[in-house]
Amino acid sequence: MIPKSDQAKFETNRRRFLQVLGLGASVPLLGGVAACSQGGGGALGGGGGGGKVTELVIPTAKTPWLEAYRKMAAKYQEQSGIRVTLREFPYDGLFTQQTNAVQGSSFPFDVFQIDEFGVGQFYSNGWVQPFDAIDPGFTIDSEVLTYANLPYWDAEKKSSAETGKVMGYPINGNMDLFVYRKDLYEELGLSVPKTWEEAISNGRKAVESGKIRYGYVPRAQAAQAGLSVTYEFMPVFYSHGGSWFKEEGVDWTPTINSQAGIAAATTYRELAKIGPEQPQTVGQAEVISLMQGGQALQTHVVAAAASQFLSEDKSQIAGVVGFAEVPAGPGGTPAPTSGTWSLAIPAGLPAERATAALDFIKWVLTDEAQSIFMNAGGIPTRRSALASGAESGDGSAYLKPLQESVEHIKPSIRQPFGPAMAAETEKYLSQIAAGQVSPAEGMEALQSAVTKVVKDAGYLK
Repeated sequence: MIPKSDQAKFETNRRRFLQVLGLGASVPLLGGVAACSQGGGGALGGGGGGGKVTELVIPTAKTPWLEAYRKMAAKYQEQSGIRVTLREFPYDGLFTQQTNAVQGSSFPFDVFQIDEFGVGQFYSNGWVQPFDAIDPGFTIDSEVLTYANLPYWDAEKKSSAETGKVMGYPINGNMDLFVYRKDLYEELGLSVPKTWEEAISNGRKAVESGKIRYGYVPRAQAAQAGLSVTYEFMPVFYSHGGSWFKEEGVDWTPTINSQAGIAAATTYRELAKIGPEQPQTVGQAEVISLMQGGQALQTHVVAAAASQFLSEDKSQIAGVVGFAEVPAGPGGTPAPTSGTWSLAIPAGLPAERATAALDFIKWVLTDEAQSIFMNAGGIPTRRSALASGAESGDGSAYLKPLQESVEHIKPSIRQPFGPAMAAETEKYLSQIAAGQVSPAEGMEALQSAVTKVVKDAGYLK
């Protein structure tokens, strides 16, 4: 921990770092929260004095659930009296800004918001601290959904496992949902698909009927940092029986180019064929926009986008949109994939700030906070909140299939070498979806690329 005598120096470094970032825009919360503290205030000392925490600076990304996060954070500020400043970055830039914060040792942030692909690197490198290092009596709340053990990290296995320590709490329970036009389904006599094959068939029929421009809109644009096409591919990949490794935590040999993997890639390419002509240009924003604009029959997209489809001000399909669990592969079992952000606490943060950060994170997972978040369009990560939302009626019709999806959830990429692996999966899966390489060729190339990543990371000889 940092001695109190050095805290002012760290706070000065922190503010200088935030000014240098440039790309990050402060997100004003309700009640007129300013971008920076005034009069020398800050997370420690300043106007409060005596080492009292008066502000929490938290980085976040431009996500579909950002507005819900703002409202939840504003409520915490109102109740606690602690200023909450959300520093907003583009999705591709948030991971970089947080790794820069670690390497600079300037402690600009009190809480990290880590996308799932980055948790392994942050946890295994000791860039964040276990919750029980801050509060020795900490135990995980039994109502917190764990998304295939996401909060835990087992250092020996180098993997998410319940035998590990709690390193973070999930803030937004993102999983993909199947989204479709109920009116066109009814008009064309289609049934909600149970399999990807049925979804493709429905899409082709709809396009052939001339009633819709696109039969399916899959996300196929590669991200510069993070998961885009990879994330949307995983429900297809896992449901076909695909796996990234032979046995994670034991044998890290990649198994990407298996028959199951190639079959999944072939299915993804078929989904892309009935979508826009340039699939590699279709990111999450485009998927949402095309559905909102009534140009597509169906897609699968993160549940956090549901509120945008239901908004009468923003969406042409607000009254006719339907939601279901993602389709299954040949084995008949769907495989929704966790796409959850984790809130974690930087290692080395001064004790008072670390305690304040943990208090905030624990509050975010309370029933009160989760209700605020859910009612504003966020996806709750507390079991009781999700259950109550699923029973509340049409206004949150997407929560029922989401609740069903929890039973089938698969983990996203979480390995310590996840960012390097993601760079390869994004490149090759985008090429496959766009038809630039065949599914077999693309998965073979991806197998070779990930094998090199795993070897370079020291997991294979």
